[in-house]
Amino acid sequence: MIYWSPFHYQNIEYDLSHLHPMRWTLTQPAINGKPEKNYRFSVVFSLHTFTQSFEDRHDRELSYSDARETRAFCFNRYQDSFELPEIIQRLDQGYVFHTGKQNFLRIDKDNGTYEVYFVVKRSKLPDIDLDIYVQSSYKRTKGNSPKAGKIKFTVVAYNTMNNRPIKPPRR
Repeated sequence: MIYWSPFHYQNIEYDLSHLHPMRWTLTQPAINGKPEKNYRFSVVFSLHTFTQSFEDRHDRELSYSDARETRAFCFNRYQDSFELPEIIQRLDQGYVFHTGKQNFLRIDKDNGTYEVYFVVKRSKLPDIDLDIYVQSSYKRTKGNSPKAGKIKFTVVAYNTMNNRPIKPPRR
């Protein structure tokens, strides 16, 4: 599990506890004679949800590292990241998009075009069904989102839980 330490810059502490691992239960209502389903999720947020590459910034005082890499703390991504727990808990509302690269994208338009990239896998924990790993999130400022096709998140959960493939739609 990834528990992020606060970031300190110019005598200010930036708390990252809102990005600590969380648990979430999604209840899929009964429909057409099929019973209600509950999916228990563990959610982990990556370093990319509040940092950016050093290509964009050169101030080494902004360095923030995990076990794999060092990136630049991004104040904009940090501010936007406060929305992530709620966005994850609303995944069953509307659609997600298959990117064609084994991950999914949720576009939240309440706050501009905020893109959240994540993967869903079966969990190895006894009291958790599925793991969500939020790989990255940011507001798109140029270009288009890499959307391959929309799909309901409950289909992603069901297929993942039952070891069924989720193929990106043909373009």
